[in-house]
Amino acid sequence: MKLTKEEIERIIDYEIVVDCYTIDEANMGWAVYMKENLHFPFEAEYLMKRKSGESQWKQVSVVGNESDESSFGGGEWYVEVELEGLIVPARLSRLKNIKADKKTMQTLQVWDSRNR
Repeated sequence: MKLTKEEIERIIDYEIVVDCYTIDEANMGWAVYMKENLHFPFEAEYLMKRKSGESQWKQVSVVGNESDESSFGGGEWYVEVELEGLIVPARLSRLKNIKADKKTMQTLQVWDSRNR
């Protein structure tokens, strides 16, 4: 079930940035929210770049958040994806066709709302 605009605003205002006075505090609120509400593993397609420069969508398993220091950088959230036995960092924005539980899908909807 998709969240309404009002539900998203309530989550942001009362769960994520509540009592935040600086951008660093707001970023920490987002980091805590994402870490607590994304449930792994889940499936998605990830836009991979080949050595030739060509891009290709690959089916991956999203297995976790990137390490604590780099999960939230430059306004992007980073996760770890498994592809052909390798675990690699991936920008959340480069995932599509995500198949995950309800809570994870709603969390991604809240995250995506930041860019609107």
